[in-house]
Amino acid sequence: MEHRHRDEQHSWPPRWLRWGPPALVVATMVLDQLTPPRYPLGPLLAASVVLSLFTYPPLGVLAVGAAGCLLLTITEMIEDYVGPLTIVSLIVLATVTLLSVWLCVVRQQSESRFRRIQAVAETVQLALLRPLPERFGQLRLSGFYRAADDEALIGGDLYSVRPTPFGLRVIVGDVKGKGISATQTVATVISTFQEAALLHPLLSQVAERIDVALQLDRDNPPMDPTERDRPISRPGRPPAPTDELFATAVLLEFSADARAVRVLDRGHQPLLIIREGNASVVESDHSLPLGMGDLLTEPPRTMTRTLHRGDILIAYSDGITEARDSAGTFYPLRERLQSHCASSPGPVEPTGLVAFLEEDVARWAPTLSDDLVAIVFQLTPAGDD
Repeated sequence: MEHRHRDEQHSWPPRWLRWGPPALVVATMVLDQLTPPRYPLGPLLAASVVLSLFTYPPLGVLAVGAAGCLLLTITEMIEDYVGPLTIVSLIVLATVTLLSVWLCVVRQQSESRFRRIQAVAETVQLALLRPLPERFGQLRLSGFYRAADDEALIGGDLYSVRPTPFGLRVIVGDVKGKGISATQTVATVISTFQEAALLHPLLSQVAERIDVALQLDRDNPPMDPTERDRPISRPGRPPAPTDELFATAVLLEFSADARAVRVLDRGHQPLLIIREGNASVVESDHSLPLGMGDLLTEPPRTMTRTLHRGDILIAYSDGITEARDSAGTFYPLRERLQSHCASSPGPVEPTGLVAFLEEDVARWAPTLSDDLVAIVFQLTPAGDD
């Protein structure tokens, strides 16, 4: 499973900026020699020290400031123009240097703290959305996940794959909302699914456990970490529409030989199946999202579908089908998959299909407003056991 994250290939600071402070010092000295003495250029040296604050460590900032003081003194002595203005320039430059060194120390401490917090956050996020196994029994698996926020590894979409005594169980979903509250709901859904999938023989029972967990979060909201001791919604009162917690999801259970899959659809996007190069929708019983189980008049039905050798099953979020191009046209998922299968020179495999889908959606909608997730399963073709 590949998580799309912020671009880390562009290092900071840029190379041109690293050479900026020394170049500014040299340019200042050259200009000082070319201009009359009545035009002092000492303040430009202070600018080079401030610039080095963002590019160098404290010793580097100190070295730039010391070099500026030394060069200023030497040039003024050569010109025999050491006067009150020169003394004032040296005092200002030395003061700016000391302040810049102190600010550089503070900057490094803040960056170090940010990196530690970032590492912890990424570890927690990856613990929720664990990498997919490439293969499980007769099934091949592949997928990709891309958060709409470039600074996050996960957003409001979710997935989890769990081997159980009842077969391989999977959930793919999309929680309501965005930001911290959505991440908390994702954590509730995934952790409850991972436990319930091992204990309950029926998918409907697993869904009921998630329903209860979301209802508990709704009635006893967690604290908002951005504002201490302040709950996301007030306990003791009915939740407003903005306080409702729910998640659309599809739950899957593959049999031991992967020849059959049981599908429980809780308000999610319909599954797609590619069979002999043709992409079609998997019919299922559409029901209310997870977290709204108390509104159901009857238990949702679990549908069983038979898989043939080479069949490819695709579970995805609405971030893919709602991706828009510059003209506002939604991404036609089934048609694009159909076209890809027709133009493929060889058999379509999960890894290649995922790579195509990820690149094709990115070309269709360069700017995304929603998270993306797609999981592809294939019952191994004949002769590939």
